[in-house]
Amino acid sequence: MATHVRTLCMREKFDCIAVDVPEMFQDDIGPAVGELPLIQALVAREEPEGRCCYLPVDPCDAAIEGVRQSLQNRVPFYCIGSEPQQNAPMGSLPDEHAIESIGFDRFAALCLRAIGNPVAGSADDVAGAHLATRLHELSAAHRRILALVHFRHFARTVYRFSRPLPSVPEVGSQAGKYRIAAYYLHPDHLYFALGELPYITGKFERERLDPFAAPVHVETEIKNLFRETRDDYYDSRDAVAELSPVRIQAALTFSRNLTIMDNRLIPSLFDLVEAAKGVGGNGYALRILKNARYYPYLPFELGAPLLEAGIDRIRLPESGETVKAINLFRDRAVVWRQVSIRPDPSLERKKRYRFAWNPLGACSHIPEDVKIERFNAHVRARAKQLLVEEFSHHEKFTTSVKDGIDIRETLRNWHTGSIYVREIPPARGKLDTVVMIFDEDHDENYPHRCTWYAEHEEESTLTFYATDPMANLIGPGIAECRYGGLSLLFPPKPVPDIFELTDGMELPNLAARLTYGALLFSAERVVAYVAAKKPSVSLRTMAARLKKRLLWIPLATFSNETIRNLRRFHILNGKEVRSWATRFIGEE
Repeated sequence: MATHVRTLCMREKFDCIAVDVPEMFQDDIGPAVGELPLIQALVAREEPEGRCCYLPVDPCDAAIEGVRQSLQNRVPFYCIGSEPQQNAPMGSLPDEHAIESIGFDRFAALCLRAIGNPVAGSADDVAGAHLATRLHELSAAHRRILALVHFRHFARTVYRFSRPLPSVPEVGSQAGKYRIAAYYLHPDHLYFALGELPYITGKFERERLDPFAAPVHVETEIKNLFRETRDDYYDSRDAVAELSPVRIQAALTFSRNLTIMDNRLIPSLFDLVEAAKGVGGNGYALRILKNARYYPYLPFELGAPLLEAGIDRIRLPESGETVKAINLFRDRAVVWRQVSIRPDPSLERKKRYRFAWNPLGACSHIPEDVKIERFNAHVRARAKQLLVEEFSHHEKFTTSVKDGIDIRETLRNWHTGSIYVREIPPARGKLDTVVMIFDEDHDENYPHRCTWYAEHEEESTLTFYATDPMANLIGPGIAECRYGGLSLLFPPKPVPDIFELTDGMELPNLAARLTYGALLFSAERVVAYVAAKKPSVSLRTMAARLKKRLLWIPLATFSNETIRNLRRFHILNGKEVRSWATRFIGEE
């Protein structure tokens, strides 16, 4: 709506602008609009009854945009609204996103049809009569008037205005005397006062300040919200790749489905947080929530009183009193909805977790053990299949199809008319060691190097290098880490610490030291090597000296989702922590 008013004022020239805002704000709304992009609220308190209402100076509201255009174009504006009252929510209205498809006029007609025609004598009819009276007064002095009237008052205003002036019922002045004060809105409470998400409002304000900026589209900015939060949340290139454009598209599809279930086209904050949690976990969802509520233009004036706003309540800065208040720009009912997000622990709580950590006790999280063992079995099966395919060969069909027709080779020699069959030799030997290298170029990020021995026969002996556990304590006795690389030895057997064993050897990085240990203690000739790049010449030479062979499996053959879930793991400070670890880690 504000965008349409802005476009209309740029295309047409008006003698004055009339807005459907209570008349009592006439002297205060202009200076407050002049403070934009800093957002204020005009609080009106009736004396002596004490009833309270407030008018947020929302830059995305059509009435505020009308006042803003009048100040910029140097034409007068008039507040012609009636006395503030508690309006019932308008219910389900067409979503504003439909304006781009059906046009403004059709959208306005649909809204008017959804609201209906107020009955004579109702509060909306009285408000329409007041607006019509004021417009008749203004038309005597101005020829071209832009009147911005609320949907709920529009039908009765047009009806009353079309009648001759004497037929308009006499409407008295606004009852009661109001004391009006202007306050900056508290940055954490802007969500409850504005019509759009504070993030979207900030984008509109930035677009206004840049004369060469492209028009703002809400759906595009929602995509930018997910992308910008991803870039701010993850601080390394590898981590950014984890939340790929495909995953962000999945989040947008999820939020779209949630939105359609609520009969809307633009997702709510609840929908965005739920979608972010589905693809990025609690941490990403929490940052989406914070960024969606963030408005970049903040009042930094020291000592400036800040108004705290909630649902139908405000807290006055001077007295700290919480009173019921009507948001004059709130047209739809706002309700509390619960979303389950595990917040990040505070700095003070992290300090307590660190001081209580027992350096002699550490164990794994059982659901993550199951996950990594399943992946280990999958990699070993993949490696065995590659070994079999490596030694298979094809030949022309003579008397036996052997292990089946080789379609690829047959098509390649289709012009000869020959059919080729494939012979796959029986599998020989086993594979007991898998090495996975996720990052071999940033050893400084992985100070934690350790070997975990199996607790039972179904587990592997795990050797890994990872991030510092003390850098990310997420709960009492719970540290979150990321693998840089790991090796799995199955069936398990006790082996010395590889990193102590290779200390002092001329190996280029941690990945090489981990690979050397895996080659040294593997009982089989072939070791599966999962990495982004092929093993270097030095690694292959080292394997040959140990009479072993590295079988490369590209890391890209596994999805980013699988790698992301696999790299993230937790260290528990003792087996007793397993009883409450799921409350902080979540279900796997």
